[in-house]
Amino acid sequence: MSPDTTLVTLTGDGTFRVPDPAQRARLNLPDDPYLAALLRLRALLGDDLDSQIATRLYLPSALGQDPTDHVLPATLAMLGDTTGDLASYGWRLGTGAGQAWRRAHEQWERMLGAARIALHGYEGPLMTTALGPATLTASTFLQSGERTLGDPGAVRDLPILLAEGLVEHLERVRDHVPGAKQHVLLREDAVAAVHEGRIPTPSGRRRYDPVPADVIGRLWRRLVVSLEDFGLSADEITLGIGANIELLRAARDAGVRRLAMGPRRMPDLSTPAGRTLWEAVAEEVDRGAVLELIVDPRPGGMLGPELERMLDTWRRLGHTDADAAGVAVIAHTGIAHEVDQGKRDPALQPDASSLLDEPAITDMLRIAPQWAERLVP
Repeated sequence: MSPDTTLVTLTGDGTFRVPDPAQRARLNLPDDPYLAALLRLRALLGDDLDSQIATRLYLPSALGQDPTDHVLPATLAMLGDTTGDLASYGWRLGTGAGQAWRRAHEQWERMLGAARIALHGYEGPLMTTALGPATLTASTFLQSGERTLGDPGAVRDLPILLAEGLVEHLERVRDHVPGAKQHVLLREDAVAAVHEGRIPTPSGRRRYDPVPADVIGRLWRRLVVSLEDFGLSADEITLGIGANIELLRAARDAGVRRLAMGPRRMPDLSTPAGRTLWEAVAEEVDRGAVLELIVDPRPGGMLGPELERMLDTWRRLGHTDADAAGVAVIAHTGIAHEVDQGKRDPALQPDASSLLDEPAITDMLRIAPQWAERLVP
């Protein structure tokens, strides 16, 4: 599909709750959970809905089978020349490869092996999801028990390690699924908390100092440059930036074109902060940025109202609905909102209920044609 004719692109947040044995039997899926998950995702997102509604298939970074089967350990498994393990308080780096660390690596190996089979002959978009460097600093700990965020040297090193690991992973994806058009989603679920100084120290008695947006932007830039050197274009990298005007500008200065934002987290246009932020978003869209909206498609998740609110805001800024054409929608269950709002420590392991499942993706696919009609010029 030509990007010029695409009204909306549909994808997920990099998670997918593995079908249980009863579902696998009903759908005639193999017993292997990795192969079963990829076959279902290919059935759901492997083909565009029509000539104007595109889909972006993804390799799930989390199936939720155990504590090592989530986006954080999957991202850590990509880090180049790094070891670690799972402690009672979270994932530690540089401690040697513990059992949980080896298990996280094994999960990725099995997913790549399943991709070779389930995605044989596939030639569409294929997205890899990882946590971004700012979120990783808040989500991991050093051998001393200090968060990585508390060590400036470790903070500087993380984007390099992540870039090396991501590029190596993308090379392997290319070998396993040679016809796929690769895309990367960098989830920065905790970037607002890092930027605003809301991440607690291990003792819980104080908070880490705020990290300026330009410093975070430099972390992003190092990663973006490595991905571009690998061969990805700016249109094949999506970065979650929260709802902060300074982070928005830092992302754009870092060379990011695709900006993932949650309408639920955006302040209302009627407030001074909301108007300033939304006007900055509109200005960046006019300059070539592309919005990817993070929404919860489950019943009660407010998918329809959130999309409607976004279009209403767009109109109040002097745009038409058609000006939003080209937007992407990322299905997400809302756990990032809890991290962003300080209701959840980013180092905590989520449970399987926080992952996308087939009904959630189906709900997004069902509402897409109705919403796409609004974007027709």
